[in-house]
Amino acid sequence: MKKEFTDEEKVLRLWDVEEVRKVLNRHSYYFSNEQREEELDALWVKEPENQKTAAFGVNTGYYVGMEEIRKFYVDYRRKQRMEVLEKYHEAKGTPLDDEHLGLGCAAMHTATTPLVYIAEDGKTAQFQGYQAGFQSMGKPDGTADSFMELGLIHCDLIREKDGWKIWHLELERDHTFPVGENYAAKEADPSWPDPLSADFGEPTDKRTVYDPFFGWEYMFQDMPRPYETMTDERSYGPEGNLGKPYYIRDPR
Repeated sequence: MKKEFTDEEKVLRLWDVEEVRKVLNRHSYYFSNEQREEELDALWVKEPENQKTAAFGVNTGYYVGMEEIRKFYVDYRRKQRMEVLEKYHEAKGTPLDDEHLGLGCAAMHTATTPLVYIAEDGKTAQFQGYQAGFQSMGKPDGTADSFMELGLIHCDLIREKDGWKIWHLELERDHTFPVGENYAAKEADPSWPDPLSADFGEPTDKRTVYDPFFGWEYMFQDMPRPYETMTDERSYGPEGNLGKPYYIRDPR
């Protein structure tokens, strides 16, 4: 039976929807500004039990637990940017320090078209959106490797003492294509490698979470819906059904 809410409860739940949207909007700004460590400190779960089960997902798997998330999301990204800076150092003697880290690099990531549901028990929330952005890696000769990136965002949030926090975040890469090339001329090919596949790193829990070739087949199953309380199966974390075909989720 669907739960009935008082007018006051409805207003509070509408406010919760706005607060959840704000969390993902802030994520986009932190991500685009390369402030990933600040993001983890400001937006992600703080309570020890939630940190143990926190997860960051990419096409090829999940990083589970805040320690593993930090190693990938902060440390691995820093290593990528340092590799770009090293090329400037070799060519022009640019110092290898934090002040010059990110030289020649630019990125932007959005969280558009939000769909948000607050659990009936008010303890968790689910978010789905779309990320459209770009990534550009400069070179000492003045050129750059620039790519447009498109993909889905799925997120579980949990209410902690100081508000809504990111618990499970999945950034799915749908399309990646070089800037300045005619993407329409490319043939559909399920074996076509993502040119920025190095961004996925080496997940601690390796699996195909999202297949760009067939990804939209799962849209109906993956989108958030009204729910009473969070379960492992429902979640967007590693225990959930995200990306699994319908015949595995419901084998009738």
